[in-house]
Formats: sequence, structure tokens, C-alpha cells
Amino acid sequence: MSDPVIKGRCLCGNITYSADADPAAVVMCHCHDCQRQSGAPFSLNIVVDRAAFTIDGDSLKTYETVGEESGEKRERMFCADCGSTMLSILAEADDMAIIKAGTLDDASWVMPEMEVWCEERQPWLENGEERGEFPRGLPT
Repeated sequence: MSDPVIKGRCLCGNITYSADADPAAVVMCHCHDCQRQSGAPFSLNIVVDRAAFTIDGDSLKTYETVGEESGEKRERMFCADCGSTMLSILAEADDMAIIKAGTLDDASWVMPEMEVWCEERQPWLENGEERGEFPRGLPT
């Protein structure tokens, strides 16, 4: 990625964000919560340093869940006006913001580096062994 500024917005434009940092990781997550949240067979996530991340808008709402394996809190943020899923914050990694790639202004540079929760991957999806696969969550 040549320009470290990551920018994006929700569908209606009420929520905008930027991150002045290169991504720490680009991760496909196949967990059931990400499938439900995204309405897709996986969620494509851009992990960035939260200190470099800013978000603006007055329609941001948070829905809390608990991680299936970790038992830790997840803050899943979305636009209350248009319903766009924007980002997640994991309690055990609250120094990182996990941006949903579908909200990026320019996603042309996005290339998944790894896949997590592969045990819950839809059976018709091809595996991503070249990216590195983890059956449950991230390796510790």
C-alpha cells in the first residue's frame, strides 16, 4: 500500500473514518458471528492500530457480543441509519480497530493474509492454505 491513510464510510455517508497507519493484518474471519454480522460467508477485516484510527458521525451504534471461545467482549459497531457494519473492537486486543473492508473508499490494495475460524468456513468455499489457516481463532 503506497499511501498509509485508510479511509472509508458507511452506505449513507453519515459515518466516516480514517487510519493514518499501515494495516497490522488483513484477515478473513469465518466465525458464525462475523457471518451473521456481515450477511456473508465471512468478514474481511483490516486490523489497524486504534491510536491511528478516527471515526466521525452521529449515527454510530454498538452491539456487544461475547467471543465464542475467548469469552471476551466484542464491540460491533454499525451505522444506525443505513445498517452498514463498520468495525469491531475485541476486548483482548482493544488497542486495535478491526475495520470491515467493504466500507473502504478504496479496497483495491486489500489482499487477505490469513483466515481464522476455518472450522466454521462454508463448505463450498475453497481453502486458503497459501494465506495461513487457523481452525479456531488467531494463534496465541
